[in-house]
Amino acid sequence: MLLPALSKAKEKSRSSKCIGNLRQISIGTTMYADDNNDYFFFRGGMSQPEIPNNGRWTLNPQSDKMLSVNDSLAYWGIGYIKYFGGTKQVYRCPSAKHVDEWRETGLTFPAEFWLNSTYGMNQFILLPYKPSLRAPIKISQLDSPGTTIFAQDAAEQKMEGPDDTLGLFPGSAECLTQWKYDLAGFYPERKMEYEWFRHPNCNTLWVQGNVSSIKYTKKGVDYRWYTGEVPLVAPRF
Repeated sequence: MLLPALSKAKEKSRSSKCIGNLRQISIGTTMYADDNNDYFFFRGGMSQPEIPNNGRWTLNPQSDKMLSVNDSLAYWGIGYIKYFGGTKQVYRCPSAKHVDEWRETGLTFPAEFWLNSTYGMNQFILLPYKPSLRAPIKISQLDSPGTTIFAQDAAEQKMEGPDDTLGLFPGSAECLTQWKYDLAGFYPERKMEYEWFRHPNCNTLWVQGNVSSIKYTKKGVDYRWYTGEVPLVAPRF
C-alpha cells in the first residue's frame, strides 16, 4: 500500500517541477520577444528564418563550450540562455529518460548528454504553416496565441508537423508516426512516443504563458494547436 502511494507522490512532485520549468521558460522567452520586436528567437535572417534543429548545448560530451546560437547543431534553448542566467537545467523535465539522441546519424552519445533538451519547441510559432509565407511570424500575428503550443514534453527537440507532434494534421491517420514507426528501430529499448506523456499526461506551454496537461492520445489533437490558427476543438486548461 505504501509503495504505490510513495511512487505517485514522487511523480506528482516531478510533474510540478516540470510545470515550473515551463513557466520559467515562458517568462524568459517572452522577455526575449519583448526585446526583439515581438519575435521569438530565430537564426538565418528575415529571408531564411529557422530554429536550430538539434538538441546539443555543446558539441559533444567532452566539451564544456556552449555552441553558438547560429550553429545548426544547437538546441533552441541556447537562443534564450542569457535570460536564464546561463542555466540550461530549466530545459530538463525530471521525468525524462531519453529524447532524440540522433542515433540514425551514427551518434552514440550517452542519454545524459541530451537530457537538458527535453522540451520540444513548436516551429509554427515562428515559421508559417502555409508554405507560401516564409517571413517569420510575430507573436501578435498568430491568430490564436492563447491556444497555440509554444513547447511541451517531447522526444523531438523541434516539432515540425504531422509526423513529430501530437497534432492530427490533414491527410494523417495518427500522430507521431516518425517515432512510432520510422525511427522506432533506433530505440528498441523503449517506445519513444511516450516521451510526450511522461507524467503520464503531456505538460504543455502555450504561447500566452499558461501551462496545461494534454491527456494521452493515440490519434492526435487538433493540429491548429500547433499552426496558430483558431482551433475547432479548444484545449482544456
